[in-house]
Amino acid sequence: MGRAKEAMMQAWQDEEMVEWIEENIGEDAGEEGSPEWEKAVQEYHDYHERRELHDMEDYYRSEYEWYLNSKSPHGTFLKEVRNIKNLLNVETDNEAYFSLLVMSHAHTVASLEAYLASTFIQTVTNSDLFIRKLVESDPVFSKTKFTLKEVYEKHENIKVTVAMHLKDVIFHKVDKVKPMFKDVLGIDFGNIEWLAKAVSLRHHCVHRAGIDKDGERINLSADSINHLITDCQVLTHNIEEELLFLDDGSF
Repeated sequence: MGRAKEAMMQAWQDEEMVEWIEENIGEDAGEEGSPEWEKAVQEYHDYHERRELHDMEDYYRSEYEWYLNSKSPHGTFLKEVRNIKNLLNVETDNEAYFSLLVMSHAHTVASLEAYLASTFIQTVTNSDLFIRKLVESDPVFSKTKFTLKEVYEKHENIKVTVAMHLKDVIFHKVDKVKPMFKDVLGIDFGNIEWLAKAVSLRHHCVHRAGIDKDGERINLSADSINHLITDCQVLTHNIEEELLFLDDGSF
């Protein structure tokens, strides 16, 4: 940003601040440079910070509610990997095809992550038993202390509270996801070393466009991605099978 543009932005922000002070504090703000004015400026910044925080909370809440209300996570996952398989049949030059492979690998992993997140969040938040198991087994929840007022407030929005926490857990960290499914839902992923490798490879796809730390292209092919898709499909199918016989404590 150039200096002229910076000056213009600063002038606009100063004007917005003065208007807010005049509207909300008025003559009590005193003159610019006075202690009263400095206090008014601080009140403006506090208000601005609270508004930004509120907007951010609204954004995240809408995202968390998407996880809570998402329809058929498994169906969505299957649709996405089917689309990826179709894309792999596109004919193009080698350079463009490598880019396609990079995006396809990353999207396959992301599709599995979305399935795991949506499935776990929906299953847990729709069962008091699973919510209790999560609170007891999760290190963050188990160590959190609340006042009686906070307990009441949290209970009123328990689904969103739990969803917010679970969304904050980075689901591509297999060392966290696997035990959560096991401890709370009793679903064992088995050996998923292949997923840990796929996630590691995905890092190169997302952050370095398919180039490793040595500056070399990572080893991707249509076969490797199709194989990854198959492994993901087997995992999601097994999870869906387990969910059919899950005892959620309801009558």
